[in-house]
Amino acid sequence: MAKKTVKKVVKKAAKKVVKKVLDSTELDEKIVAEYKEHKSTYDMISCYIKCYGGYVMAVGAGCLFGVNAIAGTSFLLGAVAWAYIVTCACKPCKGGETGSCCK
Repeated sequence: MAKKTVKKVVKKAAKKVVKKVLDSTELDEKIVAEYKEHKSTYDMISCYIKCYGGYVMAVGAGCLFGVNAIAGTSFLLGAVAWAYIVTCACKPCKGGETGSCCK
């Protein structure tokens, strides 16, 4: 019973300390300002990761098939899921536009 009380007190104190540290710094404002300043660059990087990440996973799956069939199959299934999620958002199956997602 005493362990639970101590745990609760420690957890509450840790939350107070974290909140105090976050309130005393402007880290979150700096991150938001940095993102707004370079928004187009970050969006372009995000878009290329979204569009070409499945290809990277497929190549990784090909490399892993020589080492471990289960790992290669799991990477291949991940690549298939990635491709479906990314391309289906651009097609009418999810109410999106047809064509390229990266505009």
